[in-house]
Amino acid sequence: MSSMLGLKFRVDCPYFTTFREPTSTSLILSYVIPPYTTIRGMISNALGLPRDDLRVQDWFKIGIKPLEFEKYREMAKILKLKGTGKKYERTFPSSPMFREFLVEPSYEIFLVGNEKKIKGVHSALLNPKRPLYLGGSDDLVDIEIFEPVEVEEMEVEEIRSVVEGVYESCIVEKVPYKFVKVGRTFGVDYKVVSIPIKNPIKGVFKSISFGEGDNIWVN
Repeated sequence: MSSMLGLKFRVDCPYFTTFREPTSTSLILSYVIPPYTTIRGMISNALGLPRDDLRVQDWFKIGIKPLEFEKYREMAKILKLKGTGKKYERTFPSSPMFREFLVEPSYEIFLVGNEKKIKGVHSALLNPKRPLYLGGSDDLVDIEIFEPVEVEEMEVEEIRSVVEGVYESCIVEKVPYKFVKVGRTFGVDYKVVSIPIKNPIKGVFKSISFGEGDNIWVN
């Protein structure tokens, strides 16, 4: 077993949010967990990094433990725009479509990395350079931040966090994991993960122990 530094924080969306699946078109579908790219984006916001600065992708591994989420669907009229980010034109007709959203979801997020990076992120989350949100830019979050702790890698037979792969009695999703630069643009790497609903996932897992029963799969 090896010794590392870990950081745990809880995020609560006080109203509702959507973690939009980028490939959804006629329906606006939502993941039930914040993608890894979304979590890194929130941390980059706390640090005040520029939009396309991807440094945090190499700083630590991430674990996600869902605490509460309920998915609903509404009918929404979507205004379709085309533009560069600085200027938009309405070139497509608006149309009603179904939109999925989560009501008051909450999660525990776990980071594992070297001492300097973990302490830097801890400090940034306590005093963020920009407002923190998950999902849309209006979906602000409440954050409870714990002190960094030394963590250990260990093997367990059940786990309550998100894990890679397909397991029974779970929600299985293919979520964005990290951005990859392809020429002048960016592509996305995905991971297929299983998300526990009520009961722990059974199996043999290499996990990170944060103490107090928090055995978390990180990647």
